[in-house]
Amino acid sequence: MRKENNMFKKVVLVLLLGCVLSSLVTMECAGQKTVTDKSFQMSGELIGDSTKFVVLRFVDNQGKNITDTCYIKDGRLNFQGNIEQPTLAMLTGRVKTKNYDDPNTIRFFLEPKKMSISVAENNFPGAKITGSDTQRDMDLLSQQNSALLLEVKNLLMKRTIYNNRIKISANKDTIAALKGQRDQLQSKLTAVNKNIKSNQIDFIKNHPKSYASAYLFTEFISDRSIPIFLIKSIYHDFAGDVKESKLGKDNLLRINNRLAADQLALLKNNYSLESVALQNEQNKTVKFNNFIGKSLVIVDFWASWCIPCVKSSPNLKKIYNTYSKDGLQVITVSIDKRNDDWISAVKKNGYDIFVNFRDIPDHLLTIDDLKNPEGIPLSRKWNIDYIPSIILFDKNGSVVSKFDKIDDEYRIIGLEEKIREYYGNGKPNNGNN
Repeated sequence: MRKENNMFKKVVLVLLLGCVLSSLVTMECAGQKTVTDKSFQMSGELIGDSTKFVVLRFVDNQGKNITDTCYIKDGRLNFQGNIEQPTLAMLTGRVKTKNYDDPNTIRFFLEPKKMSISVAENNFPGAKITGSDTQRDMDLLSQQNSALLLEVKNLLMKRTIYNNRIKISANKDTIAALKGQRDQLQSKLTAVNKNIKSNQIDFIKNHPKSYASAYLFTEFISDRSIPIFLIKSIYHDFAGDVKESKLGKDNLLRINNRLAADQLALLKNNYSLESVALQNEQNKTVKFNNFIGKSLVIVDFWASWCIPCVKSSPNLKKIYNTYSKDGLQVITVSIDKRNDDWISAVKKNGYDIFVNFRDIPDHLLTIDDLKNPEGIPLSRKWNIDYIPSIILFDKNGSVVSKFDKIDDEYRIIGLEEKIREYYGNGKPNNGNN
């Protein structure tokens, strides 16, 4: 999930669509009202007898997180709400999981106009939506990338098979061979994802009037594999009304943040435990250099509202319980805005076995922020654009590996393999690796 403005996100997704929704407003299914240029109305059909109600989540034009429940009657549904521009939303039925790829979950763009939807139980992603130009553009891009996305799915399945075989194998030569084959799959996966990214950038360039392009563009601003001059050029070519939209203005702030972050990276060694000091759960300021000189140190960036963070927490605890006897230390750094949310999540997720800190309040950087580095959040100093992100340090405080922008399975497996290599058969090797 990407971090933007006081939050990490997969774009605006998590806080818009509902990890933990603050200022939550719950409404009942809307009746027929007049649609204005500051409202939407979506009506349609739901095919299936088991779904008694559906829930629509979105952010209205006042910035409130709305949860609107509509009870199905004669197979019909109807929603209405106040928005001024295309807005990302999520519709759920009888969900089977908390994942975004649940068969009874669909994410799409609302627009301030009349819309229609036809959706079937257990196939919400296949819903037919009309009336939203932004969603039409997103569907067009999905169709263009459909073959690549299917290839990604197949590669992930094959990689999981190799990982499972590695776990149960006891022969070192066999394990080495399996890892080699798995890493070849990972290289193919990286190449396919690169092609998907290239297609998305081409789409953005070719559709400068589309709000969908502005939404996709958000993903790339902090991606340092994309030169800043290209980022600025793409933004320059957006249509005026797209630039003047809320997302367009936010993207300009993100570009300024990227410029400041690039300058910050030149000023000092970002990944250093030496000068870091944060407040722990007892509101005491603790210096990270206290953890240098002992053993491996994991620094895990997370937040209470981040679903992938919560899902990966059992794996992180398992790694700690396995290697803590060798001296492994785990430091968690939350980017939660509210202290109470952080403290509650620490207890709920069993993080009290770790050393826990909360980062200073986050904000998008400007060049002026560089005049006062002490006021810059650690996540910004270390270029953490996604969570969960994990950085592994050796006993001398030097970076061994950084695990971010990758799926949970590969991140955790890669982390554990590095730790296992460092300690070797569960025995510390004094930091020589």
